[in-house]
Amino acid sequence: MQLEESAFPSVAIAVQGTALVMLFVWQKISQKLDKKVVYFLGSTIWIIAQIGLFIVQPGQTLLLYLFAMLAGCGVSVAYLIPWSMIPDVIDLDELNTGQRREGIFYGFMVLLQKFGLALGLFLVGIALEFSGFIRTLPGELPPVQPDSALWAIRLVVAPLPAIVLLAGVILAYFYPITREYHNEIRLKLQERNNDHE
Repeated sequence: MQLEESAFPSVAIAVQGTALVMLFVWQKISQKLDKKVVYFLGSTIWIIAQIGLFIVQPGQTLLLYLFAMLAGCGVSVAYLIPWSMIPDVIDLDELNTGQRREGIFYGFMVLLQKFGLALGLFLVGIALEFSGFIRTLPGELPPVQPDSALWAIRLVVAPLPAIVLLAGVILAYFYPITREYHNEIRLKLQERNNDHE
């Protein structure tokens, strides 16, 4: 984008600040709609933002911030919905097995997040390495990057995350626990607990 390095925090704040505000909005929406539907909506907005980030050009700073804020709307769904699905899955697991295994589910979720982050950073590093990316050395001006490196950056910032998001939408489509089904699960668990008392 040919912006100063000092512009990075303001772009990050545009994404994360919007995500923070939108958490409350999505939480209200999720009280009316199933979690899966909210996930679809947020992911769709995020995918649109990713496409926008791919086509935005140097000098289109206002557009960059607009797409960053739009991405923040989707990011907030990724913060909210998967974590809110875990208690539903724990209840279903308890109904099927008779055991409460919260620690296993939350631990596995954190492990998957860390693994995904590490894998993503590793793949980005490889892509930049093969594209001819020139590292900035401390105390020196940032070098002019070759076109191949600029294209690699565009690909790992926009289409690649959009593909991963699309895969998440496909997987979420098969998520079986609706609001009604979860109410049934809770009722059966309550009946089982009353029988044991």
